[in-house]
Amino acid sequence: HVCPSRVQRPFLLGPTAMLAATGLLVAVGGCGDVTCPDPLRNVDGTCQMADSPMTATPKPEPEPAVERCDGVDNDGDDEVDEDWPELGDACGEGGGLGECVEGEYACAEDGMGVACKGAVDPVDEACDGKDNDCDGLIDEGVLSIKEDVFDDHATVAAVDSGFVVTRLIADQIRVDTYDTRGDRTGYHDSVDNPSAETSFLESDGTGERVLVALGRHAFHVVDVYVGSDLVPIIADTEEAHDDWDQPRSQEGFPAFGAFAPPYHPRVVVSPPRFVGYLDLLTFGVSPIANDSLLGLRQAPEVAAEIPGFTPFDTAGAYLVWEQSQNVRAAVLRDDGGVALDIDLARGTTPALATRPDGLGVAYLQDATLRITELSALSLECMEGGFCNEAIEASALQAIPSGPTGLGFDELTDTWFVMAGSELVVLGRDGDGTVVKQTELREALGEGPKRVDVAVRGGTVAIVQATFEGDSALSFLGCF
Repeated sequence: HVCPSRVQRPFLLGPTAMLAATGLLVAVGGCGDVTCPDPLRNVDGTCQMADSPMTATPKPEPEPAVERCDGVDNDGDDEVDEDWPELGDACGEGGGLGECVEGEYACAEDGMGVACKGAVDPVDEACDGKDNDCDGLIDEGVLSIKEDVFDDHATVAAVDSGFVVTRLIADQIRVDTYDTRGDRTGYHDSVDNPSAETSFLESDGTGERVLVALGRHAFHVVDVYVGSDLVPIIADTEEAHDDWDQPRSQEGFPAFGAFAPPYHPRVVVSPPRFVGYLDLLTFGVSPIANDSLLGLRQAPEVAAEIPGFTPFDTAGAYLVWEQSQNVRAAVLRDDGGVALDIDLARGTTPALATRPDGLGVAYLQDATLRITELSALSLECMEGGFCNEAIEASALQAIPSGPTGLGFDELTDTWFVMAGSELVVLGRDGDGTVVKQTELREALGEGPKRVDVAVRGGTVAIVQATFEGDSALSFLGCF
């Protein structure tokens, strides 16, 4: 057919004629320039009724809404974020131990799922006084060491701000201070050695005071004060009453004086006192005043319940000793009496140290190093503490031997246990003791006869000394 170039003005048509016209226009459909009279409309070149079934466009069915994690009921089922029941639950790998923090499952930013938010997970342990790997232990296996060796007697004690190391140098007693990083401060004080013969040094410290004991056949005590700036001042030196004098060797007979470790006397700062063997059979105690050493001039009190010449150790008002292959403990009074005396366990060579809420005792039993924590009030095993716990470490000798030493770090809940040349860093978990680190300290080239252990600020200071006087000073901590 031939499309008209345009449609002339509309005719006035009745209904029948209108339908005919519609047919005529359809017949010429396909021409895009058709102009349709009302109420027709041009649909692809064809005039059609606007509501004709041929032109009706079906309404699309709405697609069902998909639930998103966004706090909105997207799918209209009256439930919100129902596809993620874990929302609000705890998450993270550390379980809230140490430096780890539990997070919480929350909606991811894209709304397509959940993410663990706010969690701090374990990382490798660092030497920083923190439980980085969130295993309940602090600084395990990462403590570093600083060490120095002296060709003279030495001893170490802790004060509020650090450590005091006392040495015999030629004919002098020299006191140096170290900070809690094991660095020498450069401050020191010295005094002439009042003892003609010296086979040992022993010290104890608390707060700002350190007492140092030394001697061989006669004994002296040195009183040292150390301020917060770690400047030491030797305040006084006093000789012990001559009841403390030890027998000297005679021709053909060696001296069995109490100077021989581990039988040498001990000095304690709190309560201030000097204790040890007056002779092979008699144990004594000399109280010292809080502000002077004058008590040393008085005859010592005899502690009759302590047996003859046997290894012992003391800390604070407490005493432990070896008796018939057992370790016993008691409170030692200034008058020589004992209280709360108790058998702890089978064992030998005990070492004693205090902790804020009790005591610790290390000893050897059946060739195994063991530890027991005691209540300060009853001297029985502390509730929830170690009770005759074996210290098992592959690095230890098959049969640990030598003098023992012990110290406790409250910051990390850690015991430092010495057995001769071996140091064990001991922590705890739900199953008991955990060996955090072991170190072999052999700088002296031979086994020590005496061991000091002092702890302050997360650092342990150790002195090992031979009978002849060589000494090794070690610091173990985060440096």
